[in-house]
Amino acid sequence: MDGAVTKIDLPCPVRAAASDGTTVWCAGPGGVRAYTASGAPLDAEAGARRPDDGARLPELRSLAAVPGTVAGAAGVPGTLAETVMVPRTFAGTAHMSSLSEGSMAGTLAGTAGDRVYWLDPCGAPLASTLFDGRVLAGGGEIWAVAAGLARRLVEPGCLGEPVELPGLDQCAVEGMRLWWTSRWDTMLRGGPREVDLGPRRRGGMTVCAGSVWISVTGRLLRVSTWSGEPRRTTGAPEGPMPFLVCANGVLAGAERDVFALAPAAGVALRRIPLGLEGPLALVIAAGKHVWAFPAGRPEALIVPL
Repeated sequence: MDGAVTKIDLPCPVRAAASDGTTVWCAGPGGVRAYTASGAPLDAEAGARRPDDGARLPELRSLAAVPGTVAGAAGVPGTLAETVMVPRTFAGTAHMSSLSEGSMAGTLAGTAGDRVYWLDPCGAPLASTLFDGRVLAGGGEIWAVAAGLARRLVEPGCLGEPVELPGLDQCAVEGMRLWWTSRWDTMLRGGPREVDLGPRRRGGMTVCAGSVWISVTGRLLRVSTWSGEPRRTTGAPEGPMPFLVCANGVLAGAERDVFALAPAAGVALRRIPLGLEGPLALVIAAGKHVWAFPAGRPEALIVPL
């Protein structure tokens, strides 16, 4: 294992996890627990509180979170205003009231059974509605995705209009936009144009640094999110990797080890060994870290990028 990787013990194997960039939520048979992005447990009241029996959740199969953000003044005249991440614990009433109607900023959501749940920072349910699928986050929005169908989470208890995704295979969220592939053909859809990815075995897919990335055998395919044009592919020592995530503009892929690429900085792909004998069950981005969960083991490996 790489010396920079930190292993933390968890109460049980994790089935679902999500992060807003500052907090990580892990869901298992015992409920939802919260940690900092670097792996420190949050206090017992906030990190392990259970809802009352009348509101107890079944075990979650997916989790998604988006950060609270505020617009900051640009430091240099003529430059764009920056976006500053605000931890959910500090996103107070004044900040939340300034959000536009329907914004999902600072929201945690999960799915269990045939419902999607809006959750508070302790993992207790705030609202729910019928939907048999999973939740995915990206670009400040959360979508509920099922076989061939997706609906955006609009506000607690309310889903947006359905979007049909025939034969859905992989899906990546970019705010109001969904990029997706179908089991029925080789096309990437959701952008300004359809892109033929060719007859390849496909793995994970994510949006990062202005591109959609798709893992295939020995390569990372890349498509511009602005123009929809294919860009130069990047060689990868493994693939198709089942997991691709974006951690603050750094692309990370994982199968048994983690591979990191900083496309905006021009940094080449590097391998971060995890020393695992078995597969990973789940990988998420958490700020400048990646959390990797070995299958069937009550632990997480935290990789700084």
